Amino acid sequence: MSHIVVDMNNPTPPYEQVRREIIEQVRTGELKPGDKLPAIRVLAGDLGLAAGTVARAYKLLEESQIVLTRRGAGTTVAPGAAMEARKLASTVQREAGGPVDAGLVALFAGPIAAARARGARDVEILASVRAALSGASDGGA
Repeated sequence: MSHIVVDMNNPTPPYEQVRREIIEQVRTGELKPGDKLPAIRVLAGDLGLAAGTVARAYKLLEESQIVLTRRGAGTTVAPGAAMEARKLASTVQREAGGPVDAGLVALFAGPIAAARARGARDVEILASVRAALSGASDGGA
């Protein structure tokens, strides 16, 4: 496993920095299916983080099918992880302002303009889009 750097001055939480770095290493082939990741306590010690921080990153990676954790056998890169890592990296890139689908942008431009005209702030609009994506429809104020 290549070196991971956590920047404590970065507003991204440390667990997310660890998660993203491992995803990137899987995406680029530095980590391959079956490769063993360091034990949580070992990696936490190397990075100067709490074990719970690394455990959270590993848990999220497991939920995303990037790694498998087996009691007694440790954590390894999952079969098919490279494809999942590419999908996740693409999502992170879009969330960070990377390439987007121009057709979708055009589709949302009108409703966003209408929401702004009603006085909604961008953070409220984004929260509403996330709620709609998750299927939430409580008819809030």
